[in-house]
Amino acid sequence: MEQRIAPADHPIRGVISDLDGVAYRGDTPIDDSVKAFRGWSERGLPYAFVTNNSTKSAAQFAAKLSRIGIPAEPSQVFTTISAVTSLLERRWPRTTPVFAIGERPLLEAIEDIGYHLTDVKPKIVVLGFDATLDYAKLRTAVRAALAGATVIATNPDVLTPVHDGYDPCVGVITAAVAAAVPNTKPIVLGKPQPFLIEQALAHLGTARHETVMVGDQIGTDIAAGKAAGMRSILLASDVPFNTVADVVPDRIIESLLDLADPETVGWPR
Repeated sequence: MEQRIAPADHPIRGVISDLDGVAYRGDTPIDDSVKAFRGWSERGLPYAFVTNNSTKSAAQFAAKLSRIGIPAEPSQVFTTISAVTSLLERRWPRTTPVFAIGERPLLEAIEDIGYHLTDVKPKIVVLGFDATLDYAKLRTAVRAALAGATVIATNPDVLTPVHDGYDPCVGVITAAVAAAVPNTKPIVLGKPQPFLIEQALAHLGTARHETVMVGDQIGTDIAAGKAAGMRSILLASDVPFNTVADVVPDRIIESLLDLADPETVGWPR
């Protein structure tokens, strides 16, 4: 099913794209997407990537994209790691003790900007995806929240796709802390919040009305694009997505190659 953009619409002069489900599925590249991004790179159409995944750094994601044939530099990738570090730097002095649940890239990024990670009386709790999550970590997060610590979640996703199905994601951890401490109001970053989209748009330097957000999930990708005031395109896939009230993609495509049509995409002059 494909909805065509009306001829009167502005051409596309910049692309912001989700990663998993658009560029690749797990470790498997999506061939049409690889071809589309390579074509855009050759023609000089700027693009950037946004992801709720906090398990890898921008450099690691760029390396993965390069391995599967999509030209990418770390500066083109915006993750919830950058959203967390940006928020910390804006709101709290570096003397503020932080407890974080997450993989090494998230923890290292927090330390790299000067914050001390500790499980002793933290004032901030950061919740990210952690494949080694255990009761001790959850207990520390809950006790800190009970003591009044600010809780920050990297993203709202309750499930994350893996090669053989789905695994619980950060939203599950956030829900557990909120259930134990009903008075806490977690700050939830990542899509559908528009912060990552705004970062990517600033990097591209393209006009908002000539830039599109492409993703495979309505509740995160499309909603984030809409929140940022951009046209949002849903890449249809076999991955189920939930409809969201008042969030409707501007277009539904079967392949990123559908956006390579010269009538749709306006290459930079």
